Amino acid sequence: MKNEKLLKWAIYIAGIACLYAFISIRSLPMFNTLLKEKMVPGYWDKTKYGELYYFSLIRHFREEGMPPAQEKFQFKNKHANLHDAKIITIGDSFFDFSRHEQLPERLSDTLNVGVHFYKNDFPLAYLASNHYTDTTPKIMIYERVERYIPMAFENALYDEFTTNSRPTIRKKAAMIKDLIFYQRSEELFDALLKKSIFTTGIYSCISTLKFDLFEYISPLTPVYSRDKHNGWLFYHDQVNNEKTSFYYNHSNEEINTLCDNMKKLADQLDVKYNIRIVYMPLPAKYTLYHGVVNNDKYNDFLPRLFNGLKKRGVEYIDVYEDYKNSSDTLYYRTDSHWNEKGIEFALTKTLEYFRNDSTFNIYFTTNNNK
Repeated sequence: MKNEKLLKWAIYIAGIACLYAFISIRSLPMFNTLLKEKMVPGYWDKTKYGELYYFSLIRHFREEGMPPAQEKFQFKNKHANLHDAKIITIGDSFFDFSRHEQLPERLSDTLNVGVHFYKNDFPLAYLASNHYTDTTPKIMIYERVERYIPMAFENALYDEFTTNSRPTIRKKAAMIKDLIFYQRSEELFDALLKKSIFTTGIYSCISTLKFDLFEYISPLTPVYSRDKHNGWLFYHDQVNNEKTSFYYNHSNEEINTLCDNMKKLADQLDVKYNIRIVYMPLPAKYTLYHGVVNNDKYNDFLPRLFNGLKKRGVEYIDVYEDYKNSSDTLYYRTDSHWNEKGIEFALTKTLEYFRNDSTFNIYFTTNNNK
């Protein structure tokens, strides 16, 4: 009888825990009550993607002093809408990283003009889907970390987009279905397991022990440099044999295709919307800091890309040379993203680019500010 009561209570407790977990991954406040490190709106659902330490939680790679996640620029009042902005910024997680005020926000504050940001690879489709028809002269800064440029521009970009034309009742049914069978549920359950106030310490101890005994680490960070106070982690897609990699040998034909498609996008934005695009290709962390693990030769993807863009008269901001020659560490050691110094470098380079070309004045005059 006693054992039956204990089993019954154990089932009750397990049921309550499962129900709480089921609901909490759909509610940020509930989710955060269990997390050791809290998440913020617009960021929590990505479960710290790109922050490489969190794949394994091995203590040797815990980078101390990283600021907590903060509210993203696009959720702040000063974020301009697409139609009112003087600068439209399109980018990946480098422009969307929540631990600092990112470059779009820094530009808004420094230049005192409306800046709009959207995390997107397809600016023509984005403009078309938002029924953008304005022809007031504007700037678009298109940021992409180098390893994803071959994917973003292997084909020409167009303004095609799809709309949800399903009947209202089907849309509501789909919303209910998505709520019950949440697409990111496994990822968020994994986050609860690794990062809750009850389990983080245990999970980290086990992961660290496995690493110390067997050198086991997540396959997502296969290349690393272990140092008691200066460990480094590198993401798998920078060290494999795919087009994203430091080691991939891009043919001249591939480089030309990328540059041609970047030129086509610039021309279409100019003709159709009077938007002047300035590309900002960023070096991947492994490109800059692979020297901590080896002396392998870089495939010179960025210099070759810049040379091709220059020949085609396509505008770009080159931070690679400054980053490469800097004595400062501009990226986090156990994260894919740049740190505050890296952002400051890019901001300075962008402002210099604008100042050194008087034709940019039209975009920042009082009459054009909104």
